[in-house]
Amino acid sequence: MLQGLFRARPSVHPRRRRWLFRSLIVVVVIVVLFVVLGGAVTIWPDFGAKGIAAMRAVIGDRAATAFEGFVLGVQDWFHHVEYALGIGHAQNPFVATDDPSSSTLPATSSTTSPTTESTTYTGSSNAGPATTTSTTEPPWQPAALQPMGTLQDEGQWAPYLVDQEARTVAYRTILQPDPTRPYALAAIVAVNTQRTRLHFVLGTQEPVSAEKIARPGKIPAAALVPGSILAAFNGGFQAKHGQFGAMADGVEALPPRDGLGTLVIYKDGHLDLGAWGTDVTQTPDVESWRQNGPAVIAHGAINPLTLVNDTQNWGIGLKGIVATWRTAVGLSKDRRTLYFVIGPSLTIGALATAMQQAGVWDGLQLDINKSWTRFDQATFKKNKLVAVPLLPEIIQDNRLFQSYKRDFFYLTAAS
Repeated sequence: MLQGLFRARPSVHPRRRRWLFRSLIVVVVIVVLFVVLGGAVTIWPDFGAKGIAAMRAVIGDRAATAFEGFVLGVQDWFHHVEYALGIGHAQNPFVATDDPSSSTLPATSSTTSPTTESTTYTGSSNAGPATTTSTTEPPWQPAALQPMGTLQDEGQWAPYLVDQEARTVAYRTILQPDPTRPYALAAIVAVNTQRTRLHFVLGTQEPVSAEKIARPGKIPAAALVPGSILAAFNGGFQAKHGQFGAMADGVEALPPRDGLGTLVIYKDGHLDLGAWGTDVTQTPDVESWRQNGPAVIAHGAINPLTLVNDTQNWGIGLKGIVATWRTAVGLSKDRRTLYFVIGPSLTIGALATAMQQAGVWDGLQLDINKSWTRFDQATFKKNKLVAVPLLPEIIQDNRLFQSYKRDFFYLTAAS
């Protein structure tokens, strides 16, 4: 009996050993891939975006999207822990510090001397509100906002962009719209539509069109000069993520879809935003338009669909409850103010709340995720255009002022 108990067991079949070894290698590769790409999404967002795109080609959209959502969820969890332990502290990036090197205020042109800075166009303002040259027109400034959190100077508008006549044409502020996420911030830029012109550009690749069309992917050279260019910001989703309509300078990349929120630019420069087919539609005086899902804010009210966790509407793979970088554009009720909203760790609900608090009457979500979301101020140093990101977390480069593969918007001073 004892001999039977201690009888040697048969060894594992060689074929099964090979199968186990290969399975182990696959698991290790997947784990390494998750760790590397997960870190890349956080540290190098552009590299991470390329990695996600490569994963989609190998494992499919659903699996790659699940991985991306998992990574963002882990990041959000770490933020929760960090703030719960008192390690993390939210700060207003627009409040200057005593150390000039740590200030996040925009840089001014190096060609502007201190004695002429208030009267020479730089595309930015570091001092107080610029004085207008007109004695009859009062300075334009949006109304102060009610704070939503505990940030210093939250909701207070600070001068941001000035035109060639030293008039402040855009202000900026910050809101803390999510009580469950103190690290979720919404930076808001309010632009005077009477003193600026908004333009829309099709990227060299996006939105993909079934027909061959003109795709400059860049701002005309005539606009990239002091006294004209002010800023640029991102457009919407890729065509494969919704087939939302887009037209720039009369060139249609994708046809419009009825009922979707649409930002419209008219040939005379005025703007409108609403549901296609009812609020806005194609007319001879329309120059450009961009759709990107349903309106987030419609006639002053938050769209009830923001409560529906639908990937088709709010992220095309990433659901509305996922906390990530999000951007939005909106208009005031009188259409005299254009709003741009951008920030990290925003759910679609927090984004909508910030938009409504800012004064958006009709608004549309634009692109999401850190790789594709940005607002860049145009400044000039030694007569060379340099992009200065609105938020310090945004990677500084000149992609929107060069040839770019994605669609985007840019602002110029009104002639």
